[in-house]
Amino acid sequence: MLQPLLSEFLKVEGVHQATMIDDRGKLMSSVATEGQLPHTDRAVELTVAALDVAQGCGYGDLQEVWVEGKTQTFVDILTPYRIVLLSGENGNIARWRHVMDHLRQQLATTQEM
Repeated sequence: MLQPLLSEFLKVEGVHQATMIDDRGKLMSSVATEGQLPHTDRAVELTVAALDVAQGCGYGDLQEVWVEGKTQTFVDILTPYRIVLLSGENGNIARWRHVMDHLRQQLATTQEM
């Protein structure tokens, strides 16, 4: 059930891969163009680094991470137990976040298969 929801992100300009992991870094579901492996290690590294900064500086809870450059990455802490990673090129990360907001409730409550 997660794959059809994650596939909605591939319809957004610039998104090449959408991945959901749990809080331990275990892959729950992923969709991408053929031949791509999920970037679970990258999602875990980015999330841990951002959490360290947020906690170390007293900024409060981490909600999301945006990385812009030649390649783009968007990490959303969907729930304390679900993390969504979107990656791609030449996209509008604000648009990616907008789509995430529309799918947030469904992604947070859909059972993994």
